[in-house]
Amino acid sequence: MDHTEGHNPPKFGMTGFLLGVAAVVVTLIQISTFFEPQEQGTGALIGEIAADIRQSAERAMRGEPAPGPEPAGISLGLIVTVGALVVAGIAVILGGIGLYRNEPHRPSYMAVGFGSSAFVLHFAFWLAVLICGIVLLTSIIRNLDGILGN
Repeated sequence: MDHTEGHNPPKFGMTGFLLGVAAVVVTLIQISTFFEPQEQGTGALIGEIAADIRQSAERAMRGEPAPGPEPAGISLGLIVTVGALVVAGIAVILGGIGLYRNEPHRPSYMAVGFGSSAFVLHFAFWLAVLICGIVLLTSIIRNLDGILGN
């Protein structure tokens, strides 16, 4: 007697596909929050940096040691991003297991594709931000004499 009758085996490919889609959606949402208005304006941020530089210079002139760095807290955005990338990795693994177990190939291929897409999307976005930052810094440095007035 066959005990597997009426029992549906787990569908790794389909589960991986759903996780991959979820990872891509969360990654897109996380990237879109990058463009939300910041709590502070750029002028206020530059003013704070200038004040920190002045205080540091005054401490150095008096011979006082510099204070230790403040511990940075873990932000919710970082947790969500890491969680989405972990889910994308699980989607790729489940897609691979589905292919190994000869499940229907389309969901398994899509699981691997969507999981990989979440990684590539995240990497490509930060690469584009890095390139834009370098271009912006280069243009600022080239036009520094015009900004400061010779």
